[in-house]
Amino acid sequence: MEVVKDVTTLPRKYIRDVFEVDYEDDLQYLPRSTPSFSQDVLDEYFDKCIFSTLTSDILLSGANSSVGNLFPEITNQTLKSAFKVKKSSIFPVLKIFTDLMSSYFRLETVLIEPSVLFCMLGSRYKNLLLRRNFSLKGFANSMHILTLGIRGMDIAEFEKPGTEAKLRAYGFKMQLVNETLLPWMRTRNDTIFDDHFTSHVFFKNKDWVIHLVPFYERGDFLWHSSLSVNKNKLYQELYFVESDSAYENFTYESLGYKDKHLTNINIPSNPQYFLFEIMSSKFLECNTSVVSSFFKSNQTGIPNKHYSLSVPKFNKRIEVSLQELKAIFNPLLMNFWIWSGTMLGWYRQCDIIPYTSDADFAAWASEVDDLDDILQRIERSEHLELKQRMGIVEQSLEFNLNCHRLRVDVFFLYPESNGTWYAGHRPSRGYYFKYHHPNFSLCSAELLGHKVLVPCETEKVIITEYGSNWMQPVTSWNYESSIKNRGPNIYWDKKMLEKVYQDN
Repeated sequence: MEVVKDVTTLPRKYIRDVFEVDYEDDLQYLPRSTPSFSQDVLDEYFDKCIFSTLTSDILLSGANSSVGNLFPEITNQTLKSAFKVKKSSIFPVLKIFTDLMSSYFRLETVLIEPSVLFCMLGSRYKNLLLRRNFSLKGFANSMHILTLGIRGMDIAEFEKPGTEAKLRAYGFKMQLVNETLLPWMRTRNDTIFDDHFTSHVFFKNKDWVIHLVPFYERGDFLWHSSLSVNKNKLYQELYFVESDSAYENFTYESLGYKDKHLTNINIPSNPQYFLFEIMSSKFLECNTSVVSSFFKSNQTGIPNKHYSLSVPKFNKRIEVSLQELKAIFNPLLMNFWIWSGTMLGWYRQCDIIPYTSDADFAAWASEVDDLDDILQRIERSEHLELKQRMGIVEQSLEFNLNCHRLRVDVFFLYPESNGTWYAGHRPSRGYYFKYHHPNFSLCSAELLGHKVLVPCETEKVIITEYGSNWMQPVTSWNYESSIKNRGPNIYWDKKMLEKVYQDN
């Protein structure tokens, strides 16, 4: 063996890999811009959804599903006569309101009414949303309410003295809903906040209610508040009120390119993804009681450095991998969420576990429509490298990725009786095994300033995987023997091994 006397003469990559020296980080990453608008996502005649009365025939135009399948609680014979999302064309009130906002107040609003956005989509995205279990059942409720969004920073305009009187002159009565300022808002530098913030705004005229939802910037995403007022009949017809919710930051696009009368009417630049996000938008604040209890119980003995990366550099790679996976999965309307140790760190510490060695994410195998397409998207990424693909789409699929020396695992989950499962693999011995979990739904959360998805029933999932002592730090972890929900080994047929274990 050759003895190296001066490591500085060696290539930097060799020093990092062999000696695990953590040099100054040379990872350069520019945050991805929000995807631009494409006219192809909309139906050629999308304007009918604005100019015409929105009936079930117009709403479902182009979708390859019968109305009976979409609305099983309503018989086919009565659906067309009973189902009217809007009692009349939304155009007159929408034009008056958006022209008023844009021309008089210099404010841009965004049409986010779910039924109208869905109606405007082309058949490809309508069908994709329906395959992703996007629900249309609630749309029949909102017959005289129209929902728009606005940036939270613009709400201050409505709080100025005299604004209410000006709006009355145009036929609108305004009602602001105020809430107590939240802790995360107090750390911001915005001057619009005092001791309260405006959570929702209502504008009423003779026939319509305009529901304006303020979206506040939080980290690199957008957040809106629930509506905590008395839940009367009107509340049952409102969207975006049941919970605090989070959405990826979005831009908007004017519909004026289709018709000049639509110039001040904007929609999210990616309306299909905005609708997709609704299903998992419920926001979970990190549980500070759990975090406080964890650190109080473990004041000493918690390592504070990863295997060969400092905490800041490790976390930076977590952020990069998260952003790159969003660029891969989001355009396909695929859910993916933090999982295993990454999920445990968020729930237990509101952070990344400071001694973990990788990042864990998960997705539904049922949402893999084209595996080759996903693999090609990974290949085009400048920051993710596919090191190994294990399993097949139908059974135990897993990706092992590399993000600048950070291992990133993406597990795919499958349904089973009374729950779900995903696989752990031992390629060298030709077998995999199942990790069994209870059923869960998906919610939104914040990690390192970014929006992520997590199981809504987080603690139940964590207990299943890590046992009742999940608050106890475990620095020596084995993915086969330490886990609590592991099933027996399942051996592949030898003819399958080459197919199910592919190294790059």
